[in-house]
Amino acid sequence: MNKKNITVLGAILALTTIASPTVFTKNHAANTDSPPNYPINEQGQTYGSDPLTIEPSQKPDLLKATGENGVEGYVKTSDLRPPVSSPEEAIAFQKITEATGYRSIPLYETDGKTVIGEFRLHFSK
Repeated sequence: MNKKNITVLGAILALTTIASPTVFTKNHAANTDSPPNYPINEQGQTYGSDPLTIEPSQKPDLLKATGENGVEGYVKTSDLRPPVSSPEEAIAFQKITEATGYRSIPLYETDGKTVIGEFRLHFSK
């Protein structure tokens, strides 16, 4: 692997770690290993503020977040993952995030449709 590939791979791993932290914990309410019981919106999306789940599939579809200018809302957990599916896309993504220092994603109401602001994922250089 050359230095460029290692940098891109490192960036993807760092983004995945930042965007999708995995923490092993028990469900606090029931003190069991069962998945959290999130509310469901009209689109069938779960929403909540507890990112501490056992499996990534147990995270809510919409995760509570504070966006730019202190706006409270929800981000789609699917938007937190880097939008890359190939090494070429990873290199392009890395160049954009290095230039801006962040990646912006929409901040939604609990309905998962109404955009109310912007949430920025900041990256250190």
